[in-house]
Amino acid sequence: MGALVAQGTLAVSGLVLQVAAARELGAAGLAAFSLGYGAVVLVTAVCSGLVGDSLTVLDRHDPGVRAALHRLATGVAVGTGLLGAVLAAWAGWGGLAAAAWVGLATLAFVVEDVLRRLMMATGGYWKLPAVDLGGAAVALGVLAVSASRSPLEVVDLFAALAVGQLVSCALAVLLLPGGERPGRPWRGAHLRVVLAFGVWRAAGQTVRPLTLTLVRLVVIGAAGAAAYGPVEAARVLTSPTLVLVAGLGSFLLPWFAAARHRPPGELLRRADRAALAAAGLVAVVVGVTVLATPWLGPLLTDGDYPVPSASVAGWGAYAVTGALLLPYAGLASVHGAQRAVLGWRTVEMAALLGVLVLVVLRPTAAEWAPAVLALGPVGAAAAVRWRVLVPRSRPAVPTS
Repeated sequence: MGALVAQGTLAVSGLVLQVAAARELGAAGLAAFSLGYGAVVLVTAVCSGLVGDSLTVLDRHDPGVRAALHRLATGVAVGTGLLGAVLAAWAGWGGLAAAAWVGLATLAFVVEDVLRRLMMATGGYWKLPAVDLGGAAVALGVLAVSASRSPLEVVDLFAALAVGQLVSCALAVLLLPGGERPGRPWRGAHLRVVLAFGVWRAAGQTVRPLTLTLVRLVVIGAAGAAAYGPVEAARVLTSPTLVLVAGLGSFLLPWFAAARHRPPGELLRRADRAALAAAGLVAVVVGVTVLATPWLGPLLTDGDYPVPSASVAGWGAYAVTGALLLPYAGLASVHGAQRAVLGWRTVEMAALLGVLVLVVLRPTAAEWAPAVLALGPVGAAAAVRWRVLVPRSRPAVPTS
């Protein structure tokens, strides 16, 4: 329950900026912001897999592993922050100050995610709402001040994101147990140990955000930013559901890791039950969202443009199929098969070809792109279960 509540507050904190973008920037502005924000989520997923999953499964109290986690987290955060600043300047979002805000927002987002994963690994799920809502309240305050001075622009949202995430980082450090807070050591890092596990998890974690980023690029390139804006608004409506799916994944990994010594067949049955329960829970939330779209849509966009129900249902289906996949991917990683999981998860990205064909042949049908995308996780879930987990669940045949 703590994990689910924590994911709910994370969804609320993410909605603050997305709703502001949908209401204040227009369809084209929302598409531009979603592309930049999606890139931040993408690089954060890399760090979440490389560092967050590693500190959950490996022995993070081992000095060598701890030093490696410190180095990798710092390197990814600083590197992606600098990259974000350069890309913001290249995109023409403003001068040096604007680039600095985007870079700082990227760095803070990555660091906050690592601290959040650390709190989950220590079982501090009920502390996470304070971290999420505290940062969201500050971000909302920054937006209110910016809006009182002039109409909001894309950079204003990244400035609010930066300040809000820095506050969340400070709260997370304060709420972490003393022995878990980032600090020493930095020397003697067992980088090979962490990279051997984390690289494949990082690659797997990027599949979903990379897919979303590529969908945005494909639809915007074929149909235009104004055509993609309503599709992105539909994703905003279902974003709490997508965050719920991500939260279930972050909970399931330590759950399976704690039970790794149980018989493989029992673990597979646990994964089956978890997959059905997760998909059912997400489907209920999706159904409520679809039914409320006629009311929520105009409220989200302030009536400036319609939110297509087909896109809301499509994003919802994408969340449901993603929930089916997560337990199997998590269990396979605990078995040490993260490389095989990555290989089969590329099936997810194959659905991009369907999206490309759709928007190229019929650009006016962009609202159906999420539904086509939802087909990918179904194939990936079936492949990971039957090709990766089932062979590992069979008892070993004695040899003479």
